[in-house]
Amino acid sequence: MPEAGFGAPPRAFVRTLLRRGTPAEAPEPDGDDDDGDLTAVGDATLARAARYWVVVPLAYRIAAFIKVFIGFTAANGSLGLGPVLAATVFAVAANTVAAVWVLRSGGLRARFTGRALALDLAVGVALNFAVAATAPAAVQPFAVDVTWTWLVGAVAMWAGTSGVPSALWLFAAALPLRSALTLAGGLPLDHQLALTRSVGCMVALAVAIVLAAGILILLGVGTRFALDIGLRRGREAERRRTRRIMHDSVLQTLEALAISAPGDDAQAVARLKELRSIAKAEAGELRRKITEPVETGSVRGFAVELADVATEMTRDGLRTQLVAADFADDDKLSQDRRTAMCEAVREALRNTVKHSGTKQVVLRVEERDGGIAVVARDQGQGFDVRDRPPGFGISQSIKARLAEVGGHGTVDSQPGRGTRVTLWVPS
Repeated sequence: MPEAGFGAPPRAFVRTLLRRGTPAEAPEPDGDDDDGDLTAVGDATLARAARYWVVVPLAYRIAAFIKVFIGFTAANGSLGLGPVLAATVFAVAANTVAAVWVLRSGGLRARFTGRALALDLAVGVALNFAVAATAPAAVQPFAVDVTWTWLVGAVAMWAGTSGVPSALWLFAAALPLRSALTLAGGLPLDHQLALTRSVGCMVALAVAIVLAAGILILLGVGTRFALDIGLRRGREAERRRTRRIMHDSVLQTLEALAISAPGDDAQAVARLKELRSIAKAEAGELRRKITEPVETGSVRGFAVELADVATEMTRDGLRTQLVAADFADDDKLSQDRRTAMCEAVREALRNTVKHSGTKQVVLRVEERDGGIAVVARDQGQGFDVRDRPPGFGISQSIKARLAEVGGHGTVDSQPGRGTRVTLWVPS
């Protein structure tokens, strides 16, 4: 059955993205609602990612100002160097400061975007008029080319945050602005060089709008796909967790209850009482695993948690000797790795009860290879690992569980020589 998710983003989403730009930030969707609006989740994620959108035009300005300034000086020498150099130094410094501020402050928040972009546009217009009015007439169109870089970045910012229509309005407004800059330099509107450079400036704005629209689509679609992948992986992880809970609790209990013991008929009342007690304890444990939040920390030592697991297994008649004398239990393991290790140890001990033919096991804890290892060793009947493929317990409750936290588990056994299960996680 296909899973719910985004899949390929609909055309309406792309059209809305181009028309309105990145969505405004909204309150976080209710994470407890399984039927929550995935579109709202996607918009919220895209809004957070879009906080850093302006860094792209800012970085473009820093590089482009340096490039066009070098081209200006190479073509015109020292003529008009003063105002162009001052404008370039100001632009590079201002955009560098703005980019650093955006990155350090967690992005440009939606409530500040309109004012910030308006201020940025005003500074760009003022910078262009300042250079247009002070540069020598012979190189004035080339000088304006340098400062026009600011407006190219501004149009890209508006396209990304407010949509392509806003950028097109700025493009239309740039036509009379470019004419006004020509007049500010004392040149007639039909001046051939000014006309040629004006066309080049308008082309640069058009290219900026197209590129900004492309980046906007990539950002939006990429965010949706990333969220879809995260949702799918989260669902799969939850399914694995549910299967493990069922295997490690309900299934194990049912199998234990199904095993006949000597004297069942003679001690039916006592046996029934014992079964009820076991069922009640397992029901409580299963309810705890399903309803309680995942623990984020533990004040108890890892060896103490392993001792609890060993004590729990005495209910099934397994006597466990825990050896941890050489282990310095100083909270080296994260809570996720402690939990994974304890659950894997519990599964290994249950397998000992069911398959080994012995009721004794040695559990050794030690530090090795930059991590923590737990070795469960019994002297039971053993088996040939080549003839018996690993079942769900070994493959999922042990190996897969440890792999999820960067560890691994191995099972070594030979008929008549017992079994050794080695569990390891990085510390």
